[in-house]
Amino acid sequence: MNRVPQLHVLGCGRAARAVARRLIRTGRVRPGLVVNRSLESARAAVEFLGAGEAVECLDERIAEGWLMLGLPDGVLAQTSHELLRQLPAAPALVFHLSGSIEAAVLNVPGTPAAAVHPVRAFSDPESAAANFDGTWCVAEGHEKALDCLRPVFEAAGGRWLGFAAADKAAWHASTVAASNFLVTIQDMARELAGRAGLPEAQAIQVLCDLQQGTLESLRERCPSEVLTGPIERGDETACRRIVEAAAALEPGQARLFSELGHATLALAREKRGPLDVDESLESLFASFGKRQPSTSD
Repeated sequence: MNRVPQLHVLGCGRAARAVARRLIRTGRVRPGLVVNRSLESARAAVEFLGAGEAVECLDERIAEGWLMLGLPDGVLAQTSHELLRQLPAAPALVFHLSGSIEAAVLNVPGTPAAAVHPVRAFSDPESAAANFDGTWCVAEGHEKALDCLRPVFEAAGGRWLGFAAADKAAWHASTVAASNFLVTIQDMARELAGRAGLPEAQAIQVLCDLQQGTLESLRERCPSEVLTGPIERGDETACRRIVEAAAALEPGQARLFSELGHATLALAREKRGPLDVDESLESLFASFGKRQPSTSD
């Protein structure tokens, strides 16, 4: 691996496109073959990368190169063994980008394997590639593969974090809770702000700034210390008013608001100890979560 290896990509979706573009632009890997769902989509991926060759299937040219798998978790878990068994040649290194699947599923005899999970949202690959600097790249797998991949990901702007995964599913659940659930909560918050009459553009600015400030506090302190608001204060009047407002949400969001109220009350008790009003607050969120939408909703 002293020469600059070619980076071949099997499954070039949003995450793989963003990552491959950044890796190639370091000059530490060269563009290689790109296989996607169809030849047309592979060509679109190559256009995004600005280099590479779209093909229908991998060929002997993958020998001595690096193979990156940008496949969905279900495909990695269920069929990656068969896909790799059918490779026309053994690559020098193979890795995937999944946060929940172990590197061990990439079983190619004599080929070191790794899993590198870039902890970033990839809904927009153009934006993800442009803003990749500082992205945590959480990696596990064969030591030789990790030693090769680390300097390339760091040159691409990533922050490397190697760890021995005791439970990859738990790690992935952690990132889903931190990122995806935050988006779901923002969606609910915007709905409530809209019902209050706040223009959407202003609501977006205010709510995102509020969340950003909370996240900055969480970087320095534990969640129970950062928690504020009517539940933490034990303000029953304020809690009743927000429950009444949230009751107008569609049933799924209303149940989510109720469950988050329960979880926040538990965190509040951890911070300030139990209060006499906590039983009333518990009942308030419990009854709210069981409510059915009225016929006028």
